[in-house]
Order: sequence, then C-alpha cells, then structure tokens
Amino acid sequence: MILKRAIEDGAEYGESNIYSANINRTEEEIIQILSHRLNFTEAAVRCFFRTRETNMTGVYCEAAIDEYDSCWLATEPNRTIYLPCPNFNQTGRFASRYCDVNGTWSNGGFTNFEECILQEDLSLAMIMRDIYFVTSIVSLVLLCIALTIFLYFKSLHCTRISIHKNLVSSFIIRSVLIIVVVEPYIFHRETTYRDVDWLCKVITVLVNYAVLANIFWMFVEGLFLHNRIVVAVFSTEAPFRLFFLLGWGVPAVIAVVWAMVNHVVNEAHCWDHYSKSPFYYIIIVPFIIALSVNLIFLINIIRILVTKLRANNSVESAQIRKAIKATIVLMPLLGLTNLLFVMGPEDKGGLQVAYHVTNAILQSSQGSFVAILYCFMNGEVRNCIKQKWYRFKIRHNLKPGGRRRSSRTSSFFLSQTEQY
Repeated sequence: MILKRAIEDGAEYGESNIYSANINRTEEEIIQILSHRLNFTEAAVRCFFRTRETNMTGVYCEAAIDEYDSCWLATEPNRTIYLPCPNFNQTGRFASRYCDVNGTWSNGGFTNFEECILQEDLSLAMIMRDIYFVTSIVSLVLLCIALTIFLYFKSLHCTRISIHKNLVSSFIIRSVLIIVVVEPYIFHRETTYRDVDWLCKVITVLVNYAVLANIFWMFVEGLFLHNRIVVAVFSTEAPFRLFFLLGWGVPAVIAVVWAMVNHVVNEAHCWDHYSKSPFYYIIIVPFIIALSVNLIFLINIIRILVTKLRANNSVESAQIRKAIKATIVLMPLLGLTNLLFVMGPEDKGGLQVAYHVTNAILQSSQGSFVAILYCFMNGEVRNCIKQKWYRFKIRHNLKPGGRRRSSRTSSFFLSQTEQY
C-alpha cells in the first residue's frame, strides 16, 4: 500500500499532474519522474505500472520488489507465484512467493530463492554458518575470561594492558553480534530480527561499527607498540584519551555517516546486499587504511628487532627464528590477517571454497588468538595467577597442627603478594 499510495500521490505532486493531457510524456519518462520525486528505484515504479493493469480488488497481496529488483505482481490470496531466478545462478530454476489467505506475503515478505541455490553452494553456506556460530561462541567465552583477568588483577593496570582490555572488549562486541546475526539461520525460528526493518538496520550498523572499532583498536595497538619500540615518544605517559577517541569515537562517526547515507539512498529491506553499493567504501577505505598502516608498523618493528639481534652478535638462524616468531605473534594483534581476504577469487571452484572457509575460521577465531596469545600465554598474567593460586593454597590448605608454626611465614607471603 505504501508504494501504491506514494506513487499515486507523487503523480499529483508538483506544478502539474504528470498524466496531464497537455503534456505528452511516454511511460518511461513518467517512470523516471516518479522515481526521482519519490526516491524509489525505477524497477519499483515500473512494477507498480504493471500491477495497475491487473485491476485487482478486494483482498490480495500488493506488488513487491525484492532485493534483486524482481517485480512480483499483485496476487490473489492462497496462491504461489514463480519468477525465473536472478542471474546470480543457473537458468531453468524459479524463485517463488506465497500469498497467504490474509493477502500478505509469507516468509516475512522475502522471496524464496531455495531452488535458485545449487546444492554445493548451499552446503558451503551451511558450513560457513556453523563455523561462524561455533567459533564465535568459543571466542566469546575466552575473551570474557581474558577481560575478567585483566580487570581483576591490579598489577596488570597499565597503558598497554588498558589497550588490550579495549581491544578484547571490541572483540566481545563483535562476537556477540556475529552470534546474533547467524543464530536465526541455526535454529530456523519463524520470527527473527530481520522481520523488523528498523531493528535489522540497527543491527547492521552495529555490526559494521563493531568491525571498525575492532580494526581501529588494532591500529591503536600498532601505534602504541611502534612508538614505544621505534620512536619512544610514549616513554612517560601515553595519550590514552587520544587512543580512546581513535578506538571508539572515529568508528562511531564513520558508522553513523554510512548509516545516514544508506537511509537516504538505500530503500532495500534491511539494506540487503549493502556491500555491493559504492557507498560501502565509507566503511572499507578506513578499514584498509588502518590495516595498511599497521602493516607498515609491523615491517618497521621487525626491522628494528633484526637490527638489535644482529648487534648482539647472535647466531643468524636464531635471529631469523625470533623475527619469524615476532611476526606471527604480532599479526593477529595488528589484524593483518584481514588483509589476506580483502580480495577473493572468482573462479567458483575449489579455490573460492577454500577462501571462504579459511576466511570464516580466521575472522571468527581472531578473538580466540588474541585472548590466548596476549592473556593466557602472557608472562605477567601467568605470574599473577600463580601468585593468586599460592595465596589460595596458603589460606585454605594449611594443616591444623602446623597453622601456628607457619603463621609468620604465611603472613609474610600474603603481605608480599597482596598487590596481585
């Protein structure tokens, strides 16, 4: 009804009626005028004109445009209609829509493309769905434990760990949103967030914000590490307010600008296929810039590391091993694995399958790598946990007969480890 009423009102809008007999216009010209006036796609307006020819009355499903600009004509209740699959797949198959007895398109108004999807494509989609869901849950658990450790131990409160805490927090937000997005495809609930257009768009904006915040906190990690090792400008006190602004503020501005642009120009439900829009470069360009700068940081850090190793006259093979180890450890922290998947293969074969599966694993497991490498395997963290464990044993495992003899020793040890 919205499309129909808007076009009918738009036809009367302006200095003259666009159907006026005094002005000779072709149907294509009228379609272009209405599309410009109402900010609808020409496909949507053209679909309305085709529906006018049916002259349907009573209860029926309104004409609709799907995400591939296919025109689904007004249809009688309790009827399924078919259209050829869009050109993203082989011909000879048909997409479908069902108009229920109440005159409403079923499936939340979405077109059923199941017949358009090849079995191997469907299998790949299900594999990627499961990978994202399971690995994101694992990452979320590990990240929550890591953040709890960082917050609990007072001796870990420093600028470097504070940056780690914010990076872990961004990973937690990203993992939660991945789970929210993938969950409806796991449990196949009848109603999901995608049924509510505004909620779906909000989640879409939050997902892109989480990705940007994640990348920008990796950039902050790289900036801090590079300047400590190479430039030494943060030898006294790091400008954490600047880091906070870079990590949370800049991504928020970018995400809001992108959302406003989409709100104006993208009329698709839930902004489906937004990544194919040229406006997605608002997200992609800062993403690539941040990762590219981190790559420069990494190269410079490794250069300084190799120079220092050579100055220590260590064995050449040992130098190479240490440099390689440092590179591998720093890559997930700086997010450089993301650069491997900026461009994907288009061969539609095994290489593309390997690309998608590997990308899914690394993207959803990156938080796990960061939690393991920079928390669970961190020497400072392990020492804090050991100290806490020793204190626990002293407090709870002292023998009743030996409590008095060991009271001085235990009191001294507890006092020395209280800071942990």
